[in-house]
Amino acid sequence: MRRHCHCRCHVAHPTFCHTLPPTSLPCTICPPGPPGAAATITIGTVTTGAPGTPAQVTNSGTAQNAVLNFTIPQGLPGASQPVSLVSAYSTPPQPGASGTPLIFDRTALSLGSDISHTPGSDTLTITKPGIYSVEFHGVISPTSNNTFPVNINTSLEVNGSIVPGASVPFTFQTPTQSSEPSFTVPISVTNVPTTLQIVPTGGSYLADAFSTTITRLGDA
Repeated sequence: MRRHCHCRCHVAHPTFCHTLPPTSLPCTICPPGPPGAAATITIGTVTTGAPGTPAQVTNSGTAQNAVLNFTIPQGLPGASQPVSLVSAYSTPPQPGASGTPLIFDRTALSLGSDISHTPGSDTLTITKPGIYSVEFHGVISPTSNNTFPVNINTSLEVNGSIVPGASVPFTFQTPTQSSEPSFTVPISVTNVPTTLQIVPTGGSYLADAFSTTITRLGDA
């Protein structure tokens, strides 16, 4: 009967191995070798590569003791959104009747072509659809020809309609009082041109130290 040897000598010497008598003892022709050393893997350096280059893994160690070094490419820079804004303000105190928009006699800063303002105008115009932020602050006082108490609302109007969340009321008891209305609201513009005005309503007023800044935040 042939020996059914399962050691490595069966591969190297199959004929010889099969001539041995059957036994349950280990094969003595090819005895087991000594235990091998355990392999190790450690992380070496991690480097940021140039955008668009392939990722790389290199071994600076040995096959037995690997030291893996990684090169991970940086992401491609995204396209920056150009800044587009208009800031306008008024220098002298300005009287007005209920429903009369504030006049901004100066343009402080204008960047891009998405928003326009002509100095001395009460209207700012948006010419590109998108999401915009509108900031306003100022000082409002009632004139003495009002019947007191009088409530004056200072509101942002877009194409003649008050924007929810952009209307600041104040009830004046005497003509010596003043309020400081301010708001910052986002608006979505889908149809252009779109006009913006700041309009006090409810009584005659005197406006002072007021300004507005409209900034395009991005596409809708």
